[in-house]
Amino acid sequence: MEKRGGTPSPSPRSTEKSGKDLTRSGDANGGAGAGGNATPKGDKEKGVNVQVILRCRPLSDDETKGNTPVVISCNERRREVAATQVIANKQIDRTFAFDKVFGPSSKQKDLFEQSISPIVHEVLEGYNCTIFAYGQTGTGKTYTMEGGGTRKAKSGELPTDAGVIPRSVRQIFDILEAQCAEYSMKVTFLELYNEEITDLLAPDEPRFPVLPVPEDKNKKPIALMEDGKGGVFVRGLEEEVVYSAGEIYKILDKGSAKRRTAETLLNKQSSRSHSIFSIT
Repeated sequence: MEKRGGTPSPSPRSTEKSGKDLTRSGDANGGAGAGGNATPKGDKEKGVNVQVILRCRPLSDDETKGNTPVVISCNERRREVAATQVIANKQIDRTFAFDKVFGPSSKQKDLFEQSISPIVHEVLEGYNCTIFAYGQTGTGKTYTMEGGGTRKAKSGELPTDAGVIPRSVRQIFDILEAQCAEYSMKVTFLELYNEEITDLLAPDEPRFPVLPVPEDKNKKPIALMEDGKGGVFVRGLEEEVVYSAGEIYKILDKGSAKRRTAETLLNKQSSRSHSIFSIT
């Protein structure tokens, strides 16, 4: 996330990463994007604020049964992660520092309230913000961002395992409704797979069309475009206007169901792809 006149946040003191990182970034000048956007010119004058947050997952059941050794230890208070590696029968310990560290026992609610909730407030103040998770297959990126699969508890409240996206959505609507604000909101959801962009909200094409479907001449093909301000946006995505948190949860379910899955050694439901969910 970029702020005019902001002060750069200290970056991790090592180029090596361990576990899964949550990074927030963005462009206050209206540049689109999640992940590796090109840096707009003039950042040195305005300042760029990027925070790197590391979260370590607990051992899986298979890892526990196989007596897999624990080689990562987290110190949340010192915001450090220690990694143990044995090379040529010699144990080597390395320590990495981050802006925040969440250990294997961390809860979804704690991560959101400590690290994500302030970003949502900044969005409502007019800044463009991006939160993205990256890491190896099976490190828990989807769980952290979306949750355990259930969008609502029986009481209508969010379930305890709700992830970053549903919690952010709930906070945005709660604040806007408390302010009695007039607003419009739209969302997009895309997938990047083998360098191809797929619109996860595009209408499903009928498998056996009775009549030929006429092409929409006004519909432009999906393409990455520069916005003229040093940022990047995706042209041609389906935008859905939403009026409640419940509608967004349905859209998340709809888009997630269309993502490509391929079983891996660590995760039977691995998407093997990247997805970007945007709220405007």
